[in-house]
Amino acid sequence: MRSIITALIFTTALSLIGCTKGGTLTRANGDQYTITSTASSKQMVPAIDTTSGGTFTGFYDEQLNILTFTLSWTDLWRTNKDTITSVNFYGPAGAKENGALVRSLPFVSTNNEANANFGLAGLDGFTMSEKKSFLAGAYYFTINTKKYPNGIIRGQLTATKQ
Repeated sequence: MRSIITALIFTTALSLIGCTKGGTLTRANGDQYTITSTASSKQMVPAIDTTSGGTFTGFYDEQLNILTFTLSWTDLWRTNKDTITSVNFYGPAGAKENGALVRSLPFVSTNNEANANFGLAGLDGFTMSEKKSFLAGAYYFTINTKKYPNGIIRGQLTATKQ
């Protein structure tokens, strides 16, 4: 019993010492951006003749290199069911041209209309050169399906510094 009490006292002392050491928490001081886009099948290059659409609403912290975003989509298919397979990011490219695949986020959904939350950080975050093009508006995203593996909707991303 005495050894148990000694062990508890020792553990408590270590916990208190460990919790009081360290510095003050500080806020990240990097630039922060709101990232937005309105997507449609008409923005695909070449354009696709559907009424499919979507929105991208996100937040990017440049210092932490973290992008969090919500995608919403509507009317991806009308009669024949399809399945979303991924969300892809391309760039650098203007609105009327195709860019190289930069990131692919595997995602499966059979919902014709819905929304989903995503994030890019760590190893999936942007490199320095990608970050520059991304913040300059030279990136776009696509939602890809089994029937449209290159994308059924596309939206050029716009970054607005907060």
